[in-house]
Amino acid sequence: MSTVIYLSNQQIQIVEGKRGKTATVNRCFDFLAPQGTIINGIVMDPDGFGSFLKGIWSENKLSVKDVILVVNSTKFVGQNMEIPKMSDDKTLDHIKRGFSNIDRSEEKIYGFLRLESSQKKMQRLYAESVSPDFVKDYIGFFQSIGITLKGIYSGEGSTIGLINSTKAKQRSTFMLMIADSMTLTTILYVNKVFTYYNSARCFHDPGTEEYAQDLSRSVSQIRQFMQANQFEAELEEIILAGMDEKDINLYKAHMRDFGVQTSVEMFSDSKNIKGPGTSNVQNHLFATSGLFDTGNNGNYLVRYQTKKVEKKNGSSEKYFIILAAALVVSVAGFIASLLRTNRIKSQLDELEDYNNSAVVQMQVMEYDELTARNSFLVQQYLSIANINENLATYPWATSAVQQKIFRLANGYALVTLNSCNADSGTTNMDVNASNVQTINEFISILKKQKLFHDVTYTGYSYSDVDLYHVNVSCTLEEAVGRGGKADED
Repeated sequence: MSTVIYLSNQQIQIVEGKRGKTATVNRCFDFLAPQGTIINGIVMDPDGFGSFLKGIWSENKLSVKDVILVVNSTKFVGQNMEIPKMSDDKTLDHIKRGFSNIDRSEEKIYGFLRLESSQKKMQRLYAESVSPDFVKDYIGFFQSIGITLKGIYSGEGSTIGLINSTKAKQRSTFMLMIADSMTLTTILYVNKVFTYYNSARCFHDPGTEEYAQDLSRSVSQIRQFMQANQFEAELEEIILAGMDEKDINLYKAHMRDFGVQTSVEMFSDSKNIKGPGTSNVQNHLFATSGLFDTGNNGNYLVRYQTKKVEKKNGSSEKYFIILAAALVVSVAGFIASLLRTNRIKSQLDELEDYNNSAVVQMQVMEYDELTARNSFLVQQYLSIANINENLATYPWATSAVQQKIFRLANGYALVTLNSCNADSGTTNMDVNASNVQTINEFISILKKQKLFHDVTYTGYSYSDVDLYHVNVSCTLEEAVGRGGKADED
């Protein structure tokens, strides 16, 4: 029997049941943590929060050994990827390179969840990164209260895993809205593939007219997102969870007012989620997601332990490589010295008389000095010429280039330049606009510019200030910023 605890902000969900490819739920619990003890999935008061959890475990006689932790926190950074099919180890290496522009400042550990893919040679992934210290702190915290963790999963990745094992088997294109005490989470699947995930703060009480309007706006935004991305698929169903079923007619009525004719249903799946506790599952989906075994690639406890072993083995291997290299250099030096000594000794007698001549010795000294000087000057000249040639072709994100980006964005989107990487020639920026269509038009304009070799961007997200947001990365063409042809377009 496994126990899953889901942590986000003040609301805590716990489910007890059997874990596997399908889930069996025996008991469900809801608790409110003491104010200020946990924020954004980070324990702020270990003593107070630890005492609170120990009381819950003792009162409800929960297992302290087979415990799964699901954490919803912005410390986890995720993105969709499509890469060639390869082994798990090579996939993780590829993911690490894919996060290189995001995770340059600190060490990270990586995990992933495989998604549905119609291509035989390619695989679709939902990949994430997180600080090892974040995982280490949770391991230590639960050990301090006598609970041994068997796995640590991100809230987003774990929820996607649940949907892959349930609704994605029954529907092709659908959206799921999950409510908790503070947020509304919206998830979109298109043709059985996870496409969009967003959590937004909800300031109205469930069951009210205002809350129904919030749900309707979320559906409308998803439909706009699908149109902007030119998805041909139509929404088959809107699924609600974490809400009172008696309010569903109110929500349906408001959605119809927004022009939504799609079927609206409460979450249920008796085929893949079984047990006496299933009547309350739709109110505990985040915790129930931990009962679906998606493997160790998304288990950050295992990823953390594996990284420690890799780091230890890597240090030993590095030590032996240095030692072997030093030995090879020493032996080579000894052999070279021995050969040189024997050669000079054989020539010494023959050349001794000639070399002892004062005139010859002066000429040789002068010749050696001039030769060395000439060689040094030639090398300096070639180095300088090579540097000048390279600089002339290397892209440079000058203020003029940056101003051009701002001019191109005028009337389309608000652009904030985050970084300009001189090594890779890339410029990263945040693009925000009230309409995704204008963002698409701005990106299309960027792709037509001769000064960019490549323009890539991440999926859209929707912020609390009613703006769509996307991260754009532009790779400059050769010689941009140096007055070349690419600067003139």
